[in-house]
Amino acid sequence: MGETPVSEKILITGAGGLLGGDLARAWHRRPIVALRHAELDVTDRGACRRALQAHGPQVVVNCAARASLDFCETNRDEAMRVNADAPRTLAEACTEAGVRLVHVSTDYVFDGTKGEPYVEQDEPHPLSVYSESKVAGERAVLDVSPEHLVLRVAWIFGFHDKSFVRTVLRRAARAPAVSVIADQLGSPTYSFDIAEAIRRLLEAGATGIVHFTNEGLCTRYEMTRHAFERLGLDADRAHAMSSRELPWVAPRPATLELSKDTYRRITGAPVRPWRGALDAYLDADAACAELARAVGG
Repeated sequence: MGETPVSEKILITGAGGLLGGDLARAWHRRPIVALRHAELDVTDRGACRRALQAHGPQVVVNCAARASLDFCETNRDEAMRVNADAPRTLAEACTEAGVRLVHVSTDYVFDGTKGEPYVEQDEPHPLSVYSESKVAGERAVLDVSPEHLVLRVAWIFGFHDKSFVRTVLRRAARAPAVSVIADQLGSPTYSFDIAEAIRRLLEAGATGIVHFTNEGLCTRYEMTRHAFERLGLDADRAHAMSSRELPWVAPRPATLELSKDTYRRITGAPVRPWRGALDAYLDADAACAELARAVGG
């Protein structure tokens, strides 16, 4: 399928979610079509084909997913239908139409026991139904065509109301202190940096599996303290808590880091540290600024 100029039309599925909506925001100057679930049900083969025919994209970026781990744990059939079967359906429709697919996956395909950053060639070891369904979706896409691209990302934050930063600020506006998990390590990743990573990978004609996150590891507690300090709030309003205190159904890895070496090799681009990415987001998000005023008041 070759290299894909950024001027070519991109169709985004799952545009009502955090990443899909922010890709549309980031790419607003490019020719894009952003479709929410009500406009395109990716589990419907006929609907996928009609959308490709109607909009004529050269690239589809699939952000549609069942992303709640606990929902997936108790609704296995639905998780597999959306996270595994639908990517195959979409990949088949894209392949038939000569359209390149970028399928968004997750670091949670791994169990976090490696002790060092995971590379693309590492064998997945999912801990939950959600993770199993995402592994199945990756394999389905690349079984249809190895020319498609699977992008694994992690801990996405951005401009959606359910984004972690906005959520913790709303909690802080209602209480003198907020408890935040301090015993799980991951890589917070800015949605706009993912948008830029996808652009670079498309220009380079990348295929197969590629990892991308912002650089570095932290806990949600550390992330919250950094955000509070950046916004001029008292970081001590964030209290550390154990994940064991939450009534989670699905297990989560304790520590997960993805290697970005493949991304750097393909694109020649640097990867921004998570603190710099979070600062850029906080400077750009008016909703966070408004919430911070409510917290400070």
